[in-house]
Amino acid sequence: MTVKELIRRLKLCDQSASMIFYYLKDANLNNCEYETLLDFDEGGENEDQGRVELTIKLQDSNENGNQQANK
Repeated sequence: MTVKELIRRLKLCDQSASMIFYYLKDANLNNCEYETLLDFDEGGENEDQGRVELTIKLQDSNENGNQQANK
């Protein structure tokens, strides 16, 4: 998926709605939350473009000392 495609799909949604993240493992949905968004200049599938990484973590977890969960 490209960033452009994700933005296009998100624009179809209610912009004020809350977003919930899940990951699927062994036919079970696990509730997650946003952790970080990183934009890299290189290393994508195509040498001419970079990549963006969206990291999620388990809901209300304190992964790697992330204090965002405590705010």
